[in-house]
Amino acid sequence: FGQAEFREIGKLIAEVLDGLKAANSDEGNAAVEAAVKAKVAALTNRFPLYPYLG
Repeated sequence: FGQAEFREIGKLIAEVLDGLKAANSDEGNAAVEAAVKAKVAALTNRFPLYPYLG
């Protein structure tokens, strides 16, 4: 886990905040939430906390 991943996390946080600011409905928030959730899942799959539980 290095600088690139921390930058990615910062971008994800910004994406959520921008989505909350721009969204005028629950559907808009849900779309941002789903997109960020998928990106977080991909990131955490690359760096599992407990690889032996795999």
